[in-house]
Amino acid sequence: MKGLLSPAVVPEGVKTMNLVRQLSLVKGEHRYVFRYQAGREADIIAAFAAMAADAEQEFDWFDAAVLSYQMGRRLEMDLEQVNR
Repeated sequence: MKGLLSPAVVPEGVKTMNLVRQLSLVKGEHRYVFRYQAGREADIIAAFAAMAADAEQEFDWFDAAVLSYQMGRRLEMDLEQVNR
């Protein structure tokens, strides 16, 4: 998946402090763990799509959707904290 990562765009005033996020999925005997810096969510979603599109991977579009949903929920919680 070389070339999938590009510089992150983080809104002004948002301090990520190099915060590393993690998403994980257990599917049968496979365990997928994705670690990424806050602000790089689009890059991880692109990686999910690349893996799901690869017929040789056990990772499918449903898995990509589940992890994307988990990421969205986490972003929602972060926004709620900022708005307090």
